[in-house]
Amino acid sequence: MLSAIIFVLRTGLPWRDLPERYGPWSSVYARYRRWCASGLFARMLAVLAKDAEGELRHLDCSHIKLHQHGANPRGGQAAQAMGRTKGGLNTKLSAVVDARGRAVALSLAPGPQHDQHAVVPLLFCVRGRRVVADKGFDADVFRARLHTQRTRCCIPPKRGRRQPARFHRGYYRCRHQIENFFGRIKIHRRISTRYEKLAETFLGFVFLAAILDWFTH
Repeated sequence: MLSAIIFVLRTGLPWRDLPERYGPWSSVYARYRRWCASGLFARMLAVLAKDAEGELRHLDCSHIKLHQHGANPRGGQAAQAMGRTKGGLNTKLSAVVDARGRAVALSLAPGPQHDQHAVVPLLFCVRGRRVVADKGFDADVFRARLHTQRTRCCIPPKRGRRQPARFHRGYYRCRHQIENFFGRIKIHRRISTRYEKLAETFLGFVFLAAILDWFTH
């Protein structure tokens, strides 16, 4: 079952086109839906994240283009973390990675949602650490939120700031770790383009890709 799910993740093919050697596609899909609903992949990543290395936690978001086959979910697009931007329908993937670029926490949000709001569900895992993020997170409200949970930040100030905050350039040079993470998981075609109507099943694929990334990095 797991080999079949990884095959779909890697190739991006429709469930109905799953090769016969993996058994009935409906059985594989039903098992995958049950695992997603039970939060199995999220719990597996949480176990791996206990071994996260370093003090730094890199935080960022990435847009994922939505395929037309997944664009009409029951209950509306907003309920399934979809939103329309200038580039069309998108899903925003938020991630926190450790010093080696391995995922610690993941979440989804509609594409038009601002990064500072999209990452709020992930801030619990950076408590007491040092967050490295880009200029898009340079806001007094966001900095105050981190300060209240005793989280230090390394965020370069936006141009035009009257009182620009100081940041550690050496730590900021390591921010490529999260960009590398997004690049690695988007090798899987089921993530580089979203085909899933449900946010739950799409996030399950993201969790699975992040788990596989832990084993190789």
